[in-house]
Amino acid sequence: MQTVMRNLDIDLLRALVAIADSGSFSAAATTLGRTQSAISLQIKRLEETVGQALLERSQGRVAGPTAEGRVLIDYGRRILRLNDEAYSCFAQPTLAGRLRLGLPEELMESVFPQVLADFSHVCPRVELSVRCDLSARLAAQVEAGEFDLAIAKRVVGQPLSGDDSGWRLLRREPLIWLTGEGSAAAEQRPLPLALFHEGCVFRVAALAALAGAGMPWKAAFVGSSVTAVRHAVASGLAVAPLPRSLLCPGLAMVKDGLPPLPEAELVARFGPGEVLPSAQRLLELFEERLWPGR
Repeated sequence: MQTVMRNLDIDLLRALVAIADSGSFSAAATTLGRTQSAISLQIKRLEETVGQALLERSQGRVAGPTAEGRVLIDYGRRILRLNDEAYSCFAQPTLAGRLRLGLPEELMESVFPQVLADFSHVCPRVELSVRCDLSARLAAQVEAGEFDLAIAKRVVGQPLSGDDSGWRLLRREPLIWLTGEGSAAAEQRPLPLALFHEGCVFRVAALAALAGAGMPWKAAFVGSSVTAVRHAVASGLAVAPLPRSLLCPGLAMVKDGLPPLPEAELVARFGPGEVLPSAQRLLELFEERLWPGR
């Protein structure tokens, strides 16, 4: 006997996901711009559709999803994402054309592949071109109108450009000294360093800290990619000043003996003139990946 398939209502799924995210009917109602009774009715209709209780209730409040509810919430998130992406493709005809993006190279090795996949779904008609460079150059290039959006790195207390007010904070984290596991490189003098090329903000901050502490150093490795610098450190050749998020197996944080470093930031700036809707959407995707739950 052939099973009769029924369609799941997008609005009902949106109500269920909103409750899961907010934890209550009233908060979900506020998020969706509906009354609490309307949300309750939607959940009742959805439970009737699937023939299962989806939410645990205790004294009239949501205690959490049932096992069946967790399954449907997972499906619901995927269904809603595809629905919203498909709709935005036609509802926002301005999400087309060319978008010029400037990035520090390490983002190409971390979040960029996921962001690009998300962006390609949301803005399939936008032609994206990407250029990687040192942050100081990216700052100058975006101010000169060479990019529609630039993401750069900086350290607290060191502005990227003359007008540093136009940058938007995406993530802040400690800048730390990294060494190879079991390596004695941090105890050597002059201190062997693995650095990016001249002009890198992390390099500038590290050398300023060493100068302030009167500690001699030497460039044991100079490279242009995070992968190369980490390999140099993991091999025991040198220590490197890097954001804490780049700590990985094979590396360890130097806890004593070296001067403290300032915090590192990832910041973004739009090019001059009117902000492209596609640039705004791309920045939102980067924010979701770089600072989730912000």
